[in-house]
Amino acid sequence: MDYYIKLKDTQIPVTEEVYKAYCQGARKERYFRESDIRNQTFFYDALDTEELNGSDMFSDPAAESVEDAVQKRILLEKLKEIVGRLPKEEQHLLARLYVYGDSLRQLSRTLDIPVTTLQARHQRLLKKLKKNLEN
Repeated sequence: MDYYIKLKDTQIPVTEEVYKAYCQGARKERYFRESDIRNQTFFYDALDTEELNGSDMFSDPAAESVEDAVQKRILLEKLKEIVGRLPKEEQHLLARLYVYGDSLRQLSRTLDIPVTTLQARHQRLLKKLKKNLEN
């Protein structure tokens, strides 16, 4: 018995072994397609065209990249560690300004310290944080 595989409207003679392997592969493909339909599975690559990758249709260009997110996370962890090593007065100053949103003027009234003194402390503290973050 002769075995043929049809490729682009051409019958190609093959051995029985090749024919069975081809049929088994074709059946396996059909099984997976039927399974995807039954399970309502959809793959983005089904939307691929020559100009566009299907999965790119669902990406958010405004979203932060993974690399940027990791870099930001590392810097935040380092900053948290550095702030934890600061004296309590400096931690309190940072918390009032950046966590609670107090202005230097409000804080000077609360602590009964001149605004210029708080400004100088704040600037020194920021320089100190920057120096520690760069190391």
